[in-house]
Amino acid sequence: MKCPRCKTENQSRSVCSNCGQFLYSAAYRNGKRLTEKEVRARDRRTVLGFFKKIGKGVWLVMAIIVMSFWLFILMYMLLN
Repeated sequence: MKCPRCKTENQSRSVCSNCGQFLYSAAYRNGKRLTEKEVRARDRRTVLGFFKKIGKGVWLVMAIIVMSFWLFILMYMLLN
């Protein structure tokens, strides 16, 4: 990649070896452009990942409630 400041050729660096200029801007994406189908697939994975995390939390809360119920029933039966 060529440095925009000093025009030095840098192979696979993110900082220029001559002047120290950053070769990648934070505002500019240097990756390949995604097709519409790839963008939809990436978004679908993001949404499904979110729901998986929420689902794990719901299962944990449900397990705690069920275990508490069974412990209550067990203690009730033992003390009567």
